[in-house]
Amino acid sequence: MALNVDQVARIWGVIPAAGMGRRMGRPKQSLAFRGSTMAGAVVNTVLCAGVSGVVVVTRTELVEKLELPTDPRITMAINDDSESEMIDSIRIGLTTVDEFRPGERDGILVVPADMPTLAVETCRVCVDRFRSAPQRIVVAAYQGKRGHPIIFPYAMREIVRGLTGGLRMLPQTYEDRLTLVTVDDPGADLDIDTSEDYEKL
Repeated sequence: MALNVDQVARIWGVIPAAGMGRRMGRPKQSLAFRGSTMAGAVVNTVLCAGVSGVVVVTRTELVEKLELPTDPRITMAINDDSESEMIDSIRIGLTTVDEFRPGERDGILVVPADMPTLAVETCRVCVDRFRSAPQRIVVAAYQGKRGHPIIFPYAMREIVRGLTGGLRMLPQTYEDRLTLVTVDDPGADLDIDTSEDYEKL
């Protein structure tokens, strides 16, 4: 029997892009990459995976430098706290997603802005896996190591808001709800932290 379209989980992307780039020595999310920026590449990848919307959480000074795709599904949110952690940007992203009134069966897909080589197909496979079981937490894994994207049920938003560590604490705490998706994509586990990392690209 065909699945009713009303039952299909929608996915909302949250892209943390407010880091100071201290190890890089400059804001890495605005660095050039394949005709765009690292953040622009990530956003384009997530959009191409078929999400309903993407919230990019960044600093005021970087909004115009990210060179994001022109797409009505993109919403900007601001995190100007230089001492904040990535989980703080994810919380801000969640608050923005709340405004779109997602359903309890919908999901939140998270990819940091410093993972520009992540493949569209990796995100699509994870999105499809989540939609087949929207009560579970989906995490991409490359060569046995957990990476991104991470997709969690919107229904777990208050749990995420209360995490004392990073988002990785969610699948670690709820292993019984975890679905690992093995992918042949080095980009699922490749974040760009240093100038040396960037030069290798």
